[in-house]
Amino acid sequence: MVSAVIFDLDGTVLDNEGVWESVFREVVENHNFQFSIFNFQTNKWMHEPGLGIASNWRNILVGSPDTGMLSIDDLTRETWKAFQERFTNQNPQFKIREGIVELVEKIKELGWMTALCTGSNWVVVEKELEELEMHLAFDVTTTGEEVMMSKPDPEIYLLTAQKLGVEPESCLVIEDAIAGVRAATEAGCKVIGLTSDYAPESILKNAGAEWVVSDVSQILPIVNNIVIQNGGE
Repeated sequence: MVSAVIFDLDGTVLDNEGVWESVFREVVENHNFQFSIFNFQTNKWMHEPGLGIASNWRNILVGSPDTGMLSIDDLTRETWKAFQERFTNQNPQFKIREGIVELVEKIKELGWMTALCTGSNWVVVEKELEELEMHLAFDVTTTGEEVMMSKPDPEIYLLTAQKLGVEPESCLVIEDAIAGVRAATEAGCKVIGLTSDYAPESILKNAGAEWVVSDVSQILPIVNNIVIQNGGE
């Protein structure tokens, strides 16, 4: 019986994945690296949403592109710093994804708990939520600093369910990233996949999403059907 909804942050609650793309590009350009993070075969940027900064750099550097003396840890720190500076000083176009506020309110009206589950750093998450006046929207927030393994490992979703005081099977997860869908599915949660340029319907389905939607407005009918399955509570 579902009693809690867990939201991913970047790309799900916030419409900000384009900012992450540009931050990775900025780091590459700052060092004049002689490689691109654009995959011309797939026509997509190599940054994969939901995977985490360090894991993204590991994937980007497969094949040992030359980064001089910079390690993955160095690149991860620099990427975080660039992201934080952009948010703090440049006021990037971060915005709440349309329909999310209303969805959270409806879920709370059902008496269900809500949680935020993100691989991002707490300092950034806190500032984002406060700036967008969503810091009181969630009963529980779990960040990447609280776990050893990043998505697609299920650890972060298992911890979030534990903090909510429910079994993972009682959690409905809303995710836009392939790694996040895999993590939530592996944890035992029910998953709604939210499509994006990075993750079309077929890929989210293959990753384990029970439902796939292209717009936030399509989520509430799924929630209402789950309420009926729960016994109409």
